[in-house]
Amino acid sequence: MYLEKLEIQGFKSFAHKNLLKFPGMLDETKRGITAIVGPNGSGKSNIADAIRWVLGEQSMKVLRGKKSEDIIFFGSSKLNKLGMSEVSLFLNNEDHKASIDYTQLVLTRRVYRDGLSEYSLNNSRVRLADIQMLLAKSKFGQKTYSVIGQGMVEGFLNTSLADRKEFFDEATGVKQYQIKRDDSLNKLHSSYENLNQVQMLLTEIEPRLKSLTRQVNKLKKRGEIESQLQELQLQYYGKIWHELNDKFTELNKRFLEIDKIKLEKDKKLDNLNRKLNQLEAQNKTSEEFLKWQNELMNLQNGKDQLTKQLAKLDAQLEIKMEANGQFDLSWLTGKKEEYEIKIKTINKEINDSEIILNQETNKQNEYRSKKEAIDKEINNLNKNFYNYAPNLDKVEFGVLDKKIKNILNKIDIINNEKNINKIIEINIEIKKELKYILEILKKYSDKENLDETQDNFKKLITEKEELLIKINERNVYLSAKGERIRMLKEKKDELSRELGNIENKLKRHGSGYAAGSAGKDRDKLKLSLSRIEDQFIGLKEKIGQQSRKEGEERAFFFELQKKVRNLQNEINSHNNNLNEIKVNSTRYETKLEGLEAEIRHSYGSLKKIKANRMAGQINVDELFAGINNLKRQLDQIGGIDPEIEKEYMETKERFDFLSGQVNDLASAISSLEKIIKDLDLIIKERFDKEFELIQEKFEEYFKILFDGGNAKVIKVLAEEEDDSAITSSEFLTGKKDQGQTVEQSLEKAVGENNAKADDIGIKKIKFLQKHNATGLAGIEIKATPPGKKIKNISMLSGGERALTAIALICAIISANPSPFVVLDEVDAALDEANSERLARILEDLSHKTQFIVITHNRATMRRANILYGVTMQDNGISKLISIKLDEAGEKKEVRSKWL
Repeated sequence: MYLEKLEIQGFKSFAHKNLLKFPGMLDETKRGITAIVGPNGSGKSNIADAIRWVLGEQSMKVLRGKKSEDIIFFGSSKLNKLGMSEVSLFLNNEDHKASIDYTQLVLTRRVYRDGLSEYSLNNSRVRLADIQMLLAKSKFGQKTYSVIGQGMVEGFLNTSLADRKEFFDEATGVKQYQIKRDDSLNKLHSSYENLNQVQMLLTEIEPRLKSLTRQVNKLKKRGEIESQLQELQLQYYGKIWHELNDKFTELNKRFLEIDKIKLEKDKKLDNLNRKLNQLEAQNKTSEEFLKWQNELMNLQNGKDQLTKQLAKLDAQLEIKMEANGQFDLSWLTGKKEEYEIKIKTINKEINDSEIILNQETNKQNEYRSKKEAIDKEINNLNKNFYNYAPNLDKVEFGVLDKKIKNILNKIDIINNEKNINKIIEINIEIKKELKYILEILKKYSDKENLDETQDNFKKLITEKEELLIKINERNVYLSAKGERIRMLKEKKDELSRELGNIENKLKRHGSGYAAGSAGKDRDKLKLSLSRIEDQFIGLKEKIGQQSRKEGEERAFFFELQKKVRNLQNEINSHNNNLNEIKVNSTRYETKLEGLEAEIRHSYGSLKKIKANRMAGQINVDELFAGINNLKRQLDQIGGIDPEIEKEYMETKERFDFLSGQVNDLASAISSLEKIIKDLDLIIKERFDKEFELIQEKFEEYFKILFDGGNAKVIKVLAEEEDDSAITSSEFLTGKKDQGQTVEQSLEKAVGENNAKADDIGIKKIKFLQKHNATGLAGIEIKATPPGKKIKNISMLSGGERALTAIALICAIISANPSPFVVLDEVDAALDEANSERLARILEDLSHKTQFIVITHNRATMRRANILYGVTMQDNGISKLISIKLDEAGEKKEVRSKWL
């Protein structure tokens, strides 16, 4: 985790919106240093205050103000004051150091001049406690070493032992557990208070409950009789009600079944009647049909006349040729006519086939155009896969690239594949490859966009598969149709050659058909006959289709009439049955209504009667006699006040509820005490471990800064201040100390001498609040520069104190690094040599954390990756300018100007 950018608007001297971007991971280990420089009073420290404020700082004194509106831009001679201040902190959480499912966290704090304020996390409103817990788990917060302000370095050495201990709690990473411990303590305190209140209420209720119990016992006998009466009534009324209801239900069920059948038959009858009406309207012979018949008769007569004339003329010509000895010519003439008819028939079939072929070819072209458009979309989706994974490492990117190329290759194979089963098989493989790609990308990309891309890709693959199947099927059809046309043309060509040979022979021998008026008359007759024949065939086909259609419709009409009659008879029978069932159902319904009214009056709950179905043989007469006998006994006992029993039940219910609350509270107290105990053990173990590491690093950095000497941090135990004290862990585990019981030690620790048993819970709370988990009273710091003998850090000079505090802060950062650290002029008191040492340490620590340093020191500036300059304009507003020193490293004049 590291700080990406900081957005400030309306905060102190930053009236306008200002954005500071910080370097992230410069390489695999180094996080970088950002230096903020500027003259005194320009507003540099306001940046540190803004970061501290957005992290949840509540003390206006720490923020160098008195009230909340002091941090809102108050205006100047040239600009009016603002009504709101807002700071947003952008944190990179790709390593998920913060336990939240976001790769970027945006913490925003906003305050208005009327005093209203709010916190938000990624534009969602949150509580301050939520922010504090999240930051504590991420090893930084508003009171920790994440932001070291002016005066805090030396002031840290001047703080009390307890204040240093609080600082070390956060530095060792146990703050999050202490927040949970404090929350558990508050809950424990509330639980003990609630327990005392509940016990007081039980003491008040118990005497009244005993009195009511005695009164209710007097009614026990009456209650027993009423119970017996209820049982007999339940059996009696249950038996009669279920018998009547079963018969009523059975009749209704039969009614619904028959009615359902009747409704279905009614629908069928309506449909049949509609069809009959339509057929009646259609069966009327149309004028067009009669016209076709008359035309057919006229064509037939004309055809017969022309045929006779042609036959007569052919006979005359044939007789003439035979008389002239031309028998071969007669045969050739007959074959010529036969070939001409065949060629004509083939031409018609070729024309029809070519029309169909053109239509199907156009459809095929449409399918191919659609396929090409789908291929283009698939390629675009494949290219977009690269845009979804900018953060993939080389290995995963190589796998992704290989998978995408495999998909593209398989798509090319499909485009040339003719086997439909093979196309389906390859498509299945493509979908498997796509699933693998998406599993990789979902680690780094937006899931919703990927799901949408996946759906689009699968949809396109499916559409393409369907199109390829259609294209292949169409190809087979077109090939067959084309082959048929080719064969017809070959047949036509063969007949045409034969016809040409015959005509040549006829020309060589001299045809009687080609000369003379008889031949010309014959040709005219043949042309007329051919035309009439075409008209006759077309008209005859129309009449035949119409006749077949009318015959089918008449048969269907008669069948429908038969079905209508049968359905009507069935419906009439169902209506008779329904009327009979309705009469019987009404009779049983009346009996049931009367019985239910009696049940409500005598028994009360009809629901119980309905739910109770008695099995076996039941004598209704005996039950009736028993009911009357019990009613007489109740009359002899007389009436009672129902409020007594009601008050008893209410009091008993409240007593039981409070008793249950006591048990629940006792269980909750036990659980909370166990939680506190576990947290104390975790805190102590974590604190001791991190403390040893900090102590080691403190001595190391002290020797670097002082070029020798000794330094260490020492735990100050609570027993050293108060020998009678015990730790919270000892208290919760019941450990005895110095011959005293835990309760005696507790009373002495909280200053009580005459504690009662009921007060022990409150005493526990006071003890746990007063004593921490580690049993420490504070932290002592000892530092001895080389060549000196100093017993107390107060004897150190100002520079030595600053170096000592800086060494400790650096040790904490090294041992338990915060995601980022803000240092506000911590090197102000250092000379040039020590400033250079500190700069080297910061550069070394930049491999563990990210530094934002507010400084006047050139040594620090030289090691910065980004340099921000802050100036104060004449309108009283701070302004930012920046330069990336890594990019300007070779431009000496630029670096010299800034540094």
